[in-house]
Amino acid sequence: MWDNGPGEQGVSHVVLIAEDDAATLAGWAAYVHDAGFSAVPASSFAEAHRLLPFVRPDVLVTDIRLGEYNGLQLVVQAGTLEAAPAVIVTSGYEDPVLVAEAARLGAT
Repeated sequence: MWDNGPGEQGVSHVVLIAEDDAATLAGWAAYVHDAGFSAVPASSFAEAHRLLPFVRPDVLVTDIRLGEYNGLQLVVQAGTLEAAPAVIVTSGYEDPVLVAEAARLGAT
């Protein structure tokens, strides 16, 4: 299901990547793996929503727009986990309102 990077002392940090553009998702997954982390790609909001509580990532990388859904909904869900992950929100669109909301939720 996901690619385990080498990690430190055999333990790899998990990065869940929610991105609906296949090329961008592949690029993020390769970058995360090359950095030595375990990449868990999710190609839709539904898939990321289902995986988030299961994989309990150390980092969530999400596109701000995931089809008809908003990646910020994943940020809110991630915040409810026992060990909330660090969050990175990406976007190919300039939307100052969504950027402000992402920052308010603690995303970088």
